[in-house]
Amino acid sequence: MLKTYFTRNRTRTLYQAEPAGPYLDDFTHWLEQQGYRHDTIRRRLRGAAQFVAWAHTTGWHVHDLNSTLLAEFHRSLARCGQRVYPSGHPTVRSLGAQHFLAFVQAEGLAAAPATTSMPALPPLLVDFQHWMHRHRGVTAQTLRNYTPIILDLLTTRGGQLEPLDAKGLRAFILDRARRHGKGAAKNAVTATRMFVRFLIATGRCTPGLDDAIPTIAMWRLATLPQYLPAEDVEHLLTACDPSTPLGARDRAMLLLMVRLGLRANDVAGLQLGDINWQESTLVVCGKSRRETRLPLPQEVGDALLHYLTDARPPTHTPTVFLTTLAPWRPISPQVVSQTAARAIRQAALTAPATGARVLRHSAATAMLRQGASLQTIGDILRHTSIETTAHYAKVDLGLLAHVVHPWPEGVPC
Repeated sequence: MLKTYFTRNRTRTLYQAEPAGPYLDDFTHWLEQQGYRHDTIRRRLRGAAQFVAWAHTTGWHVHDLNSTLLAEFHRSLARCGQRVYPSGHPTVRSLGAQHFLAFVQAEGLAAAPATTSMPALPPLLVDFQHWMHRHRGVTAQTLRNYTPIILDLLTTRGGQLEPLDAKGLRAFILDRARRHGKGAAKNAVTATRMFVRFLIATGRCTPGLDDAIPTIAMWRLATLPQYLPAEDVEHLLTACDPSTPLGARDRAMLLLMVRLGLRANDVAGLQLGDINWQESTLVVCGKSRRETRLPLPQEVGDALLHYLTDARPPTHTPTVFLTTLAPWRPISPQVVSQTAARAIRQAALTAPATGARVLRHSAATAMLRQGASLQTIGDILRHTSIETTAHYAKVDLGLLAHVVHPWPEGVPC
């Protein structure tokens, strides 16, 4: 394996004679599986060999390596001015040592890092999470959003539910509304109401107490959806260079958002098995965990196929979209939103907002202006209520002109 990276016999002999020598072939293979490039692997081998040699001189062996020894090695590098470059980036030695420690721990050659134990959640909160998951089908992400709110409620009451009354609930909601924005306050209302309903259903609370929780004034359909005009969307897509791995990935993700209205979570969670090439469809599992089969337009399918065949890293990971730099891992929803924001910035567009949401809204308004019915748009966007889809009807000025009535006793428009 070392022959691939060191052509001189003398160099290979020196590396194999090092204390790390017996492990370097496996370490090299591990780095290759992670997606690191040829020159990067050469540099990591250099740092790994120096790290193990340093540990050996201090009486430690490979199976003894741990984060404490790595920190001591970093301090020794710092004393010699070899910890970081003048730019502030870690040196070859530092990164090689870090990756070698990760390798020996992953392969079981050294003790795995101790996991930091998270503070235990109150038993009542754990019961609430199980109840919400079982009876309401709530996703893990939604429960994570609810958790700090319910913890705050329990903390303000000293961890006790007694006495839980209307006055205390209203005071809790109003206090959070003063400390946070309107959107966060609305989320607090939703989480608190669901928690109180759980208490009622399990006999821990008086029925009807959930009606005492105040609502936050955010009138439905009071605002206009934020979207990009059709010409800006096309300009946005041309900002991606499909000849590069990053450009091919970004263009495929953007097309899923602007043509099918997928959310950032939908794009990040898309699996290879979700795409049916024969039927030109893909399966998306949205907020309610219901699977929906959507049509796969030719343009979107071509971009996905180009990314999968020409730009996607060669890995067995079933997730469609991966990072473009090693180590190769599935992207997060935050990366999807950052991709949308970066594309808007590169296209020099004046957008009302950045991120995946504005592209989803752009897809909805584009479908509406192309003549799609609200029911069709709602099905594609996976709305649970037609009232949610009706939000987009306000941006179709041409359609509104057909239903607007002239002002009485005034000059016709």
